[in-house]
Amino acid sequence: MSPGGDPQLRRNALGLGELVFQGVTHIGPAANMMFAFPIIALAAGPVMPLSLLLATILCVFIANTVVEFSRYMPSSGGYYSFATRGLGAVGGFMATWSYLVYEFVGPAGVAGFFGYLISDILRAEFAMIVPWWTFALVTFALIWWLTRHGIRLSMQITALLGGLELLIMLALAITFLIHPAPGSSYLAPLTPSMAPNHYGGIVGGMVLSILSLSGFEAPAPLAQESRRAGTSVGQAVMLSLLATGVFYIFTSYASAIGWGTGNMAAFATNPNPYYDLGHRLWGAGWWLIVFALFNSSVAVGLAATNSASRVLYTMGRAGTMPARFGRIHPKYQTPTFAIAVQQVFGIVSMMIVGLLMSPENIFNFLETIGALAVIVLYAMANLALTSYMRREHRDRFSLWKHVVVPWIGTLALLRVLVVTVWPIPDWPYNLVPYVFIAGFLLGFPYMWWIEARNPGALQKGATMLVGSRASADGDVNWDGN
Repeated sequence: MSPGGDPQLRRNALGLGELVFQGVTHIGPAANMMFAFPIIALAAGPVMPLSLLLATILCVFIANTVVEFSRYMPSSGGYYSFATRGLGAVGGFMATWSYLVYEFVGPAGVAGFFGYLISDILRAEFAMIVPWWTFALVTFALIWWLTRHGIRLSMQITALLGGLELLIMLALAITFLIHPAPGSSYLAPLTPSMAPNHYGGIVGGMVLSILSLSGFEAPAPLAQESRRAGTSVGQAVMLSLLATGVFYIFTSYASAIGWGTGNMAAFATNPNPYYDLGHRLWGAGWWLIVFALFNSSVAVGLAATNSASRVLYTMGRAGTMPARFGRIHPKYQTPTFAIAVQQVFGIVSMMIVGLLMSPENIFNFLETIGALAVIVLYAMANLALTSYMRREHRDRFSLWKHVVVPWIGTLALLRVLVVTVWPIPDWPYNLVPYVFIAGFLLGFPYMWWIEARNPGALQKGATMLVGSRASADGDVNWDGN
């Protein structure tokens, strides 16, 4: 309870381990391994591990921004508070609007495609006809129930599911190495000349590799519920990124060996190569791969919902969202209205794509929208860090950490942005930039309406629910701002 008696988020509920799994599961390693690796292989061929290695290094530059902000101003607002403090009210709000687009449609893409995949497998294996949206809606319902009923419960489930999906996919990768495909070379995935267009192919593979690592920032909005948030949040961001990067590098290497390093074109064009590999190598145990995908779908949804709902809660407290977003359930100590709105928005976006286009387009279509949103978000946050540190912490300003590192990250993101939209993709993916731009621009009239209705609300994001570091160990004072 707050001094005035209002329910608050549960303080000191999360340790470093839970925060790390928040980041890992938000990234969604199993889902990205199954859905993104074939697309990475289309550009990089068997040399996927080198693309993912370079992408991990670049993402460390981008993650530095979240680490630095979390050290000086931990906040349940996450990027909302960071960008507002660094770029001002307008820039901060629009960065946050982009963040919400990313957090709403990303998990919806995973849940929707999971439903499509399960429906297709049941049809092929057992001649059972079950609509894809049945499984997707059950996934959404489970995510809603778990996140509504407390941060401890949802984070424990997140850690459990995340651990299981990693173990299953690591076991599959080891199986690939023990049973290589005929003609596979153990050196081929480490030889740049094996990539299509050589170094050009490696760089091309980096595009989706970077996007497959997004989500490492997920621990930041849980700062107010974390122990020693001044250090643990930043540590969790980096540890989740590095752990997932190592996982990707190893499993991509093993995947090339298991499929056949000389036949990666077929891997890239196969709609579900891990389904085929699981059948061939594990027999009836191929259902474990489906189980890992289910784990990943739920875990991604839990992590994204916990993060985005805290940002919405902070915006509700600041007045940039309706007041209902800023209310906490007295028993569960969670922002239940914010959680419900996020689930409804995800369901609607998933159903629109799945019914008006095709369920097989759900993942790529929604994830590409999320990719554009996260590129805008990361770039704006990088700029905000430079401005914030120069203005408010000049004594601790570092040219390397606060200028060079974030600007390298921004330049890399601009390269990813260009490759994402050019050359123009085929239908329906040629619609994605227009859908994103339309959704992004809707933020401007809403922002002006909020400011006219509640003057000063936009600027509150710079200080709302922002803590100050109280000790060298990372303890945070949440009552002084």
